[in-house]
Amino acid sequence: MKRTILFTALLGLLWLFTGAQDTPGAEDILEKIDENMVFDTAYVEAEMRITIRNRLITKTFTSFSQGNEKSFLEFLSPARDRGTKILKIEEIVQIYYPSAERILRLSGHLLRQSMMGSDFSYEDMTERSKKLREEYRAEVKGREEIDGRPCWVMELVSRLPKQTYFTRKVWVDSERYLGLREELYAKSGKLLKVMTVDEIKTTRNRFYPVKVTLEDKLRENSRTEMIITRIDFDVPVPEGTFSERNLMRK
Repeated sequence: MKRTILFTALLGLLWLFTGAQDTPGAEDILEKIDENMVFDTAYVEAEMRITIRNRLITKTFTSFSQGNEKSFLEFLSPARDRGTKILKIEEIVQIYYPSAERILRLSGHLLRQSMMGSDFSYEDMTERSKKLREEYRAEVKGREEIDGRPCWVMELVSRLPKQTYFTRKVWVDSERYLGLREELYAKSGKLLKVMTVDEIKTTRNRFYPVKVTLEDKLRENSRTEMIITRIDFDVPVPEGTFSERNLMRK
């Protein structure tokens, strides 16, 4: 019996030692995540499925993005949202509402508002290409499995005092270097949102999430699925895309 206990303990120590040796540094993991998620330019066709209690609302849109600095979204459906456009340049977001033929300008804390009734904020939707390693300090906390996939559990703490998601807990697929689950916290420690990745595809030698579910924990019985039906990286962006004139174009 003693030999069995000793053997089991030795195996456990060996696993811990080997696991520590096999785990790359936190900064290296973030760099590989950035290689998957950060791009120069991208074109996207997608839909949002917003569930609020028992009500389902589906919205479709297209977008062009240039790094983290510029993005342009145009909603195609439903009919009441068709022609609504969102332009982001640096830290300013402008929204054009065709029914009112006017532009609303957002900045600062207003970017944290729900975008088009979804669990995503304007900030979430227009800042998908930020480099994590430039904005967060990271530490590997352990290993767990998500849906049978081996993951590193990481804690990210913001380098910026006014970051919306000051702390992030991320379960990173140890083979594909993508977060499969993420918990987003305010500086106070309050849980704000939970994101899960439901589907990943390989495109242009990178792994990229094409279906994610986001739950805003400050809203009751609410979740939003984002489904990317097409994504092209490093594409030419039509001249004048990121302009106020394009917002008003019919």
